[in-house]
Amino acid sequence: MMARKLRLLIVEDDPAHARLIVRGFRAEMEDFELTTQFSLKDARKSIDASLPDLVIVDLSLPDGLGAELIEPQGKGSRYPVMIITSQGDEQTAVDVLKRGAIDYVVKSDSGFSDLPRLAKRSIREWRLQREKVEAEEALRNSEQRYRALIDHSPTSIVVACEGKIVLANGMALKCLGAHTTSELVGKGIADFKIPDVHEMEKLTESAVSDRAPLQMNEYVLKRIDGRPLDVELMSTSVDYYGQEATQYVFQDITLRKEAETEMRIRDRAIASASDGIFIVQLVEGEMCVVDCNQAFLDIVGCPREAVRVNGLSVIRCDSRYEARFRVIVAGIHSCRPARDTLRIHANEDEFRWVEISISPVHVSGSQFTHVVGVVHDITEKVHAEEEIRRRNAELAHFLRLTAMGELVAGLAHEVNQPLYAISNYAGTCENLLKAPDPVDKASVQQCVSRIGQQARRAAEIIRRLRNYVSRTAPRVEGVDMSDLMNDAIALLAPLLEEQAIEVSIAIDPSTPQVFVDKIQIEQVLINLISNATDAIDDTNSERIIEIHTSLVQNKDESLAQVSVRDYGIGVPPNFDVFEAFQSTKETGMGMGLSISRTIIESHGGKIWVEPAPSRGTIFFFTLPTSIQQVTGDVDESDRVCH
Repeated sequence: MMARKLRLLIVEDDPAHARLIVRGFRAEMEDFELTTQFSLKDARKSIDASLPDLVIVDLSLPDGLGAELIEPQGKGSRYPVMIITSQGDEQTAVDVLKRGAIDYVVKSDSGFSDLPRLAKRSIREWRLQREKVEAEEALRNSEQRYRALIDHSPTSIVVACEGKIVLANGMALKCLGAHTTSELVGKGIADFKIPDVHEMEKLTESAVSDRAPLQMNEYVLKRIDGRPLDVELMSTSVDYYGQEATQYVFQDITLRKEAETEMRIRDRAIASASDGIFIVQLVEGEMCVVDCNQAFLDIVGCPREAVRVNGLSVIRCDSRYEARFRVIVAGIHSCRPARDTLRIHANEDEFRWVEISISPVHVSGSQFTHVVGVVHDITEKVHAEEEIRRRNAELAHFLRLTAMGELVAGLAHEVNQPLYAISNYAGTCENLLKAPDPVDKASVQQCVSRIGQQARRAAEIIRRLRNYVSRTAPRVEGVDMSDLMNDAIALLAPLLEEQAIEVSIAIDPSTPQVFVDKIQIEQVLINLISNATDAIDDTNSERIIEIHTSLVQNKDESLAQVSVRDYGIGVPPNFDVFEAFQSTKETGMGMGLSISRTIIESHGGKIWVEPAPSRGTIFFFTLPTSIQQVTGDVDESDRVCH
C-alpha cells in the first residue's frame, strides 16, 4: 500500500516567490502534494475544503497577516503553520512562534531549497506535539472520570500510598464517621484498622500481585469515634499520579450482619422451641412446607423427609377432627388466621391433643406468601383437666352425701307420710273385704287408687334422693329451669319447713332451656339455698329466699342468669366465699361454694356474689342456653379439650 502524500498549502502573494518555493519541492514531489493560494481568503477556503498537513504562509499578504491562519495558542490547531518572510528579524520570529507557528523561515535561496526538509521536520514535530497534547488530555479526562466515579460511587473508596490515606470519597467519609476529607486524608490506614497488603495476603492466604484485585472479604474496621464497622472489603493496586498505591473498596454490611445475627437467633429459637413450628409457602395456590423444627417432627411422629414429600398430610387427625383440620388448611390457602384444638395420631397406638394456630406473614414486594403455624402439645394439660374433673366429681359427690346428713331427718318424715298413708289405705281395703256385707267396690277402688298415688309419691322422693347422691358421669342435656328449681326445693322442703322459710321463685318467661348436667346444677342450687337458710337467724322477721331467672347477653351470647337472695346477716367484707376451706359457719368445711364455682365454670358460666341493697346477700350465676356454649361443638366427645 502506497504511503499518502503530504498535503502542503503554500500561501504566497508574490508569484516569483511562489515559483521558487514550488521549485524547492520539485525533487520531493513523490512525497508532497502542493496547493498554492495568493490570499488569506482563498487560503481559508482551501483549508475548509481539504485540511492540509502543513501550511507555508508569507507573513505579509494583501488581505492580512499570514499569522492569522494560526489558531489561538496553537493547542487546538488542526494543522501546523510555517511562517516565511523576506524581512524577518528575531523579535518577529519570537512573536509568531509564541502565537503557535511550528517554524519560522527567512526567504532566501538556501531557505527555499531547504523547505522540503523543514516541512517534513515540522510535520513530524507537529504530530509529536499533537500526540502529547492528546495524551495529556486523555490523562486529564481519565483522571476526571476516575475522580467522578469515586466521588459518585455508592460504595466507599479509599486510596492509600505507603500506608497513608491520600483520597477518600463521600461514602467513605460517611461510613467512617468523618465530616470532612481532612479527617481522613493524611491519616494512616492502621488508625481505621484497614488491612494493608501483607495483612490481606495472610487473611486471604493468597499473594497479592500488582493490579490484581482481591475477592471481597469481611473485616471489622474502626470509625473515627472508635465504634466498630462491619464491612466487605477488597483492594486493588493502582497508579496514583505516578506512585504505587492501593485502592480499597468497601461497603457497610452492619445492617446485613445484624439481620444475619437476628436470623441465626430466630432459627435457633425456632429449632429449640418446645412448640412445633412449621412454615408454609404459597405459590399460585400451591402449598409447600419449606421448614419445620424438631419439636414439630416429634409431635406428629414423622421424619423430616416425610414433611418434604407429604407436606401437612403428616398431621394425621382422629377421624372426628378431619373436618376441623380441613378448616385449618383452608385458612392457610386463604391466608387467614385460624386456631383450633385437634386430636392427632402420634404413632399407631398413641394419640395427642394439640392446639394448632396459623398466622399469615405478608412481605411487601414479595411474590411469595408465607404462613407460620404453631403446634402446641396440650396432651398433659387435657389429661390433667380430666383428672381434676374426676376428682371434683368425687368431691362433689362426697359433699352431696354430707349434705344428705342434714336432710335425712326431714326426708325420713317425707317418706314416712306416704308410707303411713299406704298402710292406712291397705288396712281399710282389708277391713272392707272382711266385712260380711257386700263389697263396696267404689270404696275399695278409691283406696287402691290412693295407695298408688302415695306409692308414686314415695318413689319420687326416693328418685330425687337417689339421683342427688348418685355417682354417674357428667351428662349435659336440655333442662327446663322450672324442673331444676322444683327438684332442688323438693329436696330441701323438710329443712325449709322446719326453719319456717319461704322460697319465692320468679322465672322470666323469656328464659329458655339450659344445657347443663342437672344433678350438678341442683347441687349448686342446694348449696346456695342451704347457705341462705343458715344466714337467716331466729330473730330475722324476713324469712324468705328469693330466686329469679332472666335471659342476659354477654359477648353476643345468650345466657340464663339465676339469682338467689336472702335477708340474712350478709358476708363479711374482704372475705372470699369461693376460696376452698374458708367458711363463715363454725361447722362448715368451706368447700360448698368452691365446688359450686368449679361446676358453674365447667359449664362455661360465671358465679359471683353481691351485697343486697338493704340487707342480706345475692348470689348470681349464669348457665348456657346451647350445647355449643358448653362443649364448643355439637360433638360431645370433644368436650374434654375445652
